[in-house]
Amino acid sequence: MPAFSPRYARFAEFIAPAVGRAQVWRTVAGVLVAFVVTVMLGAAFELVLVGLGWVAPGASLQAMTKGSTPWVLMALLFAYLPLTIGIGLATVAVTRRSLFSLIGPPGAALRCFLWVVLPLMLLFVVLMPLSVFDPGVVRHLDLAQQVPWLPLALLGLLIQTGTEELVFRGYLQQQLAARWAAPWVWMGIPAVIFGLLHYSPQQYGASAVFVSGWAVLFGLAAADLTARTGNLGAAVAMHFANNAATMLLVGVAGRLDALTLFSARLDLSAGWSSLPYLAIDTLTLLVCWLLARLILRV
Repeated sequence: MPAFSPRYARFAEFIAPAVGRAQVWRTVAGVLVAFVVTVMLGAAFELVLVGLGWVAPGASLQAMTKGSTPWVLMALLFAYLPLTIGIGLATVAVTRRSLFSLIGPPGAALRCFLWVVLPLMLLFVVLMPLSVFDPGVVRHLDLAQQVPWLPLALLGLLIQTGTEELVFRGYLQQQLAARWAAPWVWMGIPAVIFGLLHYSPQQYGASAVFVSGWAVLFGLAAADLTARTGNLGAAVAMHFANNAATMLLVGVAGRLDALTLFSARLDLSAGWSSLPYLAIDTLTLLVCWLLARLILRV
């Protein structure tokens, strides 16, 4: 088993299930299996969503990613279920271990999640007035309009963020760390892939590279928390709190803002002019990462 620095003492236990089955071909094969299963189940899941009336038949992905209505937003969040099943089947079939081995000790993961998610959500609520006082931010929904959707929205957010962490900080980080001790491999590669998957010139125009860069930094922070704690709890909590803040508190008008209390009239495709906003997001990410470490003393 690779040797890690003292600050990652708990990481060895986290990657132990992957040791012995971390060959490159297994890691790649697992990704391919997860992809094929996700595509197949995704097609069936789309039919279910259409049947439920959550999305219109033939709705384009670009239209859906705007999350223009609560039902479309729910569809986007719950559409991560096929990927959850896909990575679970890939983990069992290719690496001969269970999906739960990607999480770490369940009790510790749950404790880390609960200890971190509540303070981070409180932090975003406290910071909300800073955004609300911006003249470009307008009221979007009242609490009375949002509250009925919260149970479904929070469950959907947990599925979405939990699935992404299972894939990047669970499967990929474990498989790579079980073979290579260098942090730039097991921390850097999943973070870069995570960032590239967030690269979308169609949505973000000239700012796409900046948004992608922010996603890389998020991936590094989440990977560090996972390695320090030995489970996915803190990473999922940070991911959940960040996404909940942008989808439920203050969002960007026309981009997944169907359930936000406030919407910012911000053109994220404006290139360099969007940098100040992304810089604030980056600073907030740094505070969240440090606060999570402070709370968990890692």
